[in-house]
Formats: sequence, C-alpha cells, structure tokens
Amino acid sequence: MNEQRGSWYLLTGLILGIVVGLVVAWGLLPLNADAVTPQSLRADYKDAYRAMIALAYDATQDLTRARSRLALLQDEDPPSVLAAQSQRYLAAGYSFDEAASLARLAVALGEAPAPAPRTPTAGPTTAPAAGVTVTSTLEASALPPTEATASPAAEDAITPATPEGTPTVSSTPTLTFTPIPTFTPLPTRTPTPTLAPPYVLLSQNLVCDPAFGVSLIQVQVTNAAGEGVPGVEIIVQWEGGEDHFFTGLQPEIDPGYADFEMTPEVAYTLHIADGGEAVPLFVPECDDPTAGRFFGGWYLTFTHP
Repeated sequence: MNEQRGSWYLLTGLILGIVVGLVVAWGLLPLNADAVTPQSLRADYKDAYRAMIALAYDATQDLTRARSRLALLQDEDPPSVLAAQSQRYLAAGYSFDEAASLARLAVALGEAPAPAPRTPTAGPTTAPAAGVTVTSTLEASALPPTEATASPAAEDAITPATPEGTPTVSSTPTLTFTPIPTFTPLPTRTPTPTLAPPYVLLSQNLVCDPAFGVSLIQVQVTNAAGEGVPGVEIIVQWEGGEDHFFTGLQPEIDPGYADFEMTPEVAYTLHIADGGEAVPLFVPECDDPTAGRFFGGWYLTFTHP
C-alpha cells in the first residue's frame, strides 16, 4: 500500500528539526564561553593580545601584572616571542608605538630584577655655601660708652659765675657715632644642568665570515663602563627607504646588540636615534681561499665618550 504524502510533510519535519536543534543548543547543551582561554586564540589574536599587554605596561610600568597576563598564553620563551613580534610589526608596517612597546617589554622581562631601594639615611648638616655672607646687626651695647650715648650731666651743666665784664663761653659737647657697617650678600649662582653626550662611534670592523650567508650590520651599544645598553633605537637609511630597530631584542647575544640585513649595491647611512655621528656603509666584498668571493658585513661599536 503506497501512502501519498504531500509537501506539508517535508515542511513539518524541517520545522521540528529546527526547534529540536535550538532546544538542544540553547537549553540542553549550551556553549560554555568561560572555558575559552588566551592560549586557544588564533595566532593573529595572540599578537593583538601581546600588543595590548605591552601598551598597558608602558602606561603602568607594572611588570608583575604584565608577566601574569603573558603567562595565560603559555609561550615557552615570552621575551623571545615579544622580540620576534616587534620585528614582524616593524617589517609589516604596523604602528611604531606598538613595536617599540613590545621591544621594551621584552627587554624588561629578559633583565634581572632590580635590587630593592635602600632606605635613605639622614646625612650630616652641610655648611653654608661659599660666597654667601650673613647680614649682622651690631647691638648698641657693643659700642664704646663714650660714643654710643652722651652723659646727661654734660647737657645740664651750669656755667660757674665769672666776674662782671668777662665774657661767658659755654661749650656744648659734640657726640660722635660710628656708622654700623651693612653687609650685602653676593648673588647665588644657579647651576646649569649638563646634558648627556650623544653616542659616538668607538670602532668599525669588517666582518668576512661565509657562515653568515647574509650581509649584516651588527651594532653593539655600550655605556661608559662597557656594559650593553638595551632599548636604544637605531636608524638606518638608504635612497628611498628607512628602517628602525632596537638593541636588546637578542639578549642571548648581548643586551646592547642589534643587527640589520643589507642588500648588495645599496648605500646606507646609520646613526643612533638620540643623536651622534652618521656612519656611511656599503656591502663589502670578501675573498676566502675556500669559500671564494662573497659579500661580508660590518661590526660597529657605539659608546658614551
């Protein structure tokens, strides 16, 4: 027996299927959004998450909170991941502020914790600065009696009687006062702050090592004690282009190290962003008995004078 069924049977089944699906999805088995963690995000969303953490660290300087937030991503080496993301952002043309924030956070995480500040102690009382004099007032009692005041008896003295016809001469005592010296303090000199000198080029060495495989500008930035300085911005320019990179993104080499890959037959100019001399550079050609002719690089060292 064949039963004829119309189109209403299919429509009724479709509606029942939709209703049952909604009941199961919304009522019986709803999606638990609380179980989503930063670790499960897509790669580009993880990059955005790290960038927001770096910008927040720049605003608050709270390294403990930044470290705990990055721990949610469960990266094996957070400083290296941040440094690599900073380089990718610079190469892809992202915001320079985000790239710099990522670099600063990578350096802060790679450094050792700073020592606890010592409690300041009260120092000895310093003497007044040289050249400053104090105005002194002399007391009246310090003056000699004969010069400070006149004796009342001298004013009320009566001239003795003289014979008639003799002129009488009366003398009035004269008081002499010694002026009190006034000392005027010398003007106080205002010290002029001395600005830190810019970085200067200490050495420039040719690097001919076929193991590199690329031509690099290797930069080492040190302080006066010879220690590497992280977070220093370096600018390299060429005709029609410019790039910015930072020291400290490869802490496994040195906190003050940075490098840039050159292209043959291109002239470059490199300088520290805070000021200093500009160094012209080109891709040198090296000759090795084993490897033959190949392109080399440069190793520059900048320091404070």
